[in-house]
Amino acid sequence: MRVGKRLFPYPVLNNNKLYSQYKNATLSLEYDEVVTEEYLILDNIHCNIDSSYIKNLLFEGYAEAVCVVECTQTMLRNHYVITDKMNDIRIPLMDINGKVDISLFIVAKKDIPTFKCNDFLDEYSDYEFYIEKNDIIGVDDGFTSRIEFNEEDDMEKSSIFLVIKDTNIMDQSMRIELADDKIIISLPQEQWNEYDRTKRIRKFQNLYFSIIAVPALSYALSEMQRLGESIDNIRIEKKWFNSFCIAYKNRKSEELTDEYFMQMNPYFEAQRLLNYPVTKALDDIFALTMTMGGIDDGNQY
Repeated sequence: MRVGKRLFPYPVLNNNKLYSQYKNATLSLEYDEVVTEEYLILDNIHCNIDSSYIKNLLFEGYAEAVCVVECTQTMLRNHYVITDKMNDIRIPLMDINGKVDISLFIVAKKDIPTFKCNDFLDEYSDYEFYIEKNDIIGVDDGFTSRIEFNEEDDMEKSSIFLVIKDTNIMDQSMRIELADDKIIISLPQEQWNEYDRTKRIRKFQNLYFSIIAVPALSYALSEMQRLGESIDNIRIEKKWFNSFCIAYKNRKSEELTDEYFMQMNPYFEAQRLLNYPVTKALDDIFALTMTMGGIDDGNQY
């Protein structure tokens, strides 16, 4: 659960100073992320609190620090009470896949009748607040990671594309939509029917990748360049882009950098990552034409 810009009817200590109602106090969740063959490990996990008032509430048992781990794709939502004795949190990889949100909350363990601190912002300084059990009094929206169960696998062509039929397309154009998991390619009904009947014929596969997949991936990469975000942020939000980065590393034996990504040619990279289907399609068309005894109709291109 992300708090973000959510407002509360009482002061909350927030890691983001824009939304914190404390003058000087700070709060942060800290850990070292380790991924093994079996677990996502939040090693040496602890919360840093620079507020004597909040620390005292924790010490006296009025509040507790809770780490919440969520993965929407697998519907995982676990919470862990963080104590001075805790060293790490271990989440089995089989329980998570894709985007994982890790957040910290300071939660009231029981009612606090007179919630008041000298460090409250001036607009709250003259008031006392009644805090009920389970109310949030501190938050760090924390971190987002992307955990792929088979991350070392190369990018399979079928894994990042979804070709669908769209009966609403009236102008015979191909449409492209960038979802979080896949690049969605929409075709008019008639063309999709033709594609669906022939997509498994080996001699047509390079041709289909040339006229469908390469343009779609080129467009998708161009859009990510246009957004101007870091590679790490895009990989978290877009599973298909994460697959692209893995395939790039497997082919080049080096990580894709922000600098290279922003200046690279998306059309060239799309061809290379899909194993050059454009030139291979030309070879397939030539071989198919010669096999079937193609006749030159005199047109020059």
